[in-house]
Amino acid sequence: MGLYKVYDKFRRYWRQIHMLTIRDGWKKMAYIKKRGMFGAVGENCYFQSNILPAEPFLVYFHDNVAISAGVRIVTHSALNTVFNHEEKTDQYLCRFGKVEIGNNVYVGADAIINYGVTIGDNCIVAAGAIVTKDVPDDSIVAGVPAKIVGSYTDAKRKNKEFSEAYLNLGLREPCTVEEMYKAIIVGENNDR
Repeated sequence: MGLYKVYDKFRRYWRQIHMLTIRDGWKKMAYIKKRGMFGAVGENCYFQSNILPAEPFLVYFHDNVAISAGVRIVTHSALNTVFNHEEKTDQYLCRFGKVEIGNNVYVGADAIINYGVTIGDNCIVAAGAIVTKDVPDDSIVAGVPAKIVGSYTDAKRKNKEFSEAYLNLGLREPCTVEEMYKAIIVGENNDR
């Protein structure tokens, strides 16, 4: 193994271990951005996952992207190794592709985004979804494989309606789920 390959392997392990030590998604993304690990990172991006893509330079984030815990961004396939071993050859090469995530995108916990996929602007990828094809603008995708199940616009409207009760109690971002829960419990007790 060449010196560069040894260095690259060590660097990957070090980055992965370091990512495990950073708990905050904003700080993880600041680390990724500072090191120039991804192909591009826009403004207001959040990366909670501890799993770095194998080729992070193939990952492009636009502005306002939030990646939840456990999300996997796959940048290549290892299927070629099966074909090469089957035929005792080296003629099958690794397939790979860029992953591009547009503006205002949320990716739920444990979702998988495959190589060569572009996620458009104003999209939501549901938790556990496996995205194998491009996602058009203003879409919510869910399932295995991911299919369109709704629109970003509708989800935004529903979230605004949900938020009104808490806003009326004086809560504003940033607030915690615990604060929201306690505010509703106090409100219910005052109504009695």
